[in-house]
Amino acid sequence: MDHLQNFRRKAYVDWLDVRLRTTRPTQFQHVRSALDAAGAGKLHVTPIEPGPGGVADTFVVRVTDHLANDYAALSEALAEFAAQYPLAHAAEIVAIEVACDFLHTGEVERDGSTIELTRRLQSSLLTDGGRPRQFDPAARKNRFMDAHGERLDPLLNYREGNKWDDVSWHVYWKRTDCGQPLSSNEWRARVEVTLKGDALRDVGLVKLADLDGYKFTNLARFFRFRTPIDPETQAKGDRFKLAAITINRRMNDATPARGLHSFRSIGQRDRWRKLRRESSHLQADNELQDAIKDALRRLNI
Repeated sequence: MDHLQNFRRKAYVDWLDVRLRTTRPTQFQHVRSALDAAGAGKLHVTPIEPGPGGVADTFVVRVTDHLANDYAALSEALAEFAAQYPLAHAAEIVAIEVACDFLHTGEVERDGSTIELTRRLQSSLLTDGGRPRQFDPAARKNRFMDAHGERLDPLLNYREGNKWDDVSWHVYWKRTDCGQPLSSNEWRARVEVTLKGDALRDVGLVKLADLDGYKFTNLARFFRFRTPIDPETQAKGDRFKLAAITINRRMNDATPARGLHSFRSIGQRDRWRKLRRESSHLQADNELQDAIKDALRRLNI
């Protein structure tokens, strides 16, 4: 297992979708220009249910980079925008993507160690999401990992959940940013969680103002990392139980090499046949959990 002492961890908001409702209808390009003039930069603006001539009174604005991680600067820009286009109510959060990066701090074996950490993140991520998959650019299609015999490739992006779900996940070896290549000393292993809908309400992110002083450790529940319990440890000296555990895992191809979704079919019910949240075959990867929780604790926008 690749330990984390050679990796610097940092969490931040990758992007933020904000809903603005203006008191008077206008076209999205005017909203974009007014936001740019207010110091927000050239943001992507989407009109909601535009009428004739593309006029609307509700817009979703995607905020990225520095502005997504500086609530004061974002609030100031929106206040200046609202002086020109008054808002019918306070700005709301539509979606947020929070990322945690692991950047290798050494020069020796940096790429190899980062690839292995990417493999570890992909193979120990435990989610409630569906359709675990990796996009294969050579074949130009997804490889779905819920098929027996599939194995994770850390060189490929790994996703669980869909873009329309309240929660979705993405783990990959990051080598580009905004479509541009990064220098090799900036390559890192990354895990991203995207929240929307009920998931946002559950963690107390509804209005944009909720981000002011927000404790991002509230999101630690979405960054779950587990490892399989050693079969002999789980069997506790019972050789018949050991054989059953081993056979069960083999028959279900339950292995982190395919992703921890492969454990959903085993150890999911307790002695009273009630459904568990997690397979009894898994245990917390405390090193990863603590590293990400610490990074989230230091995230203050």
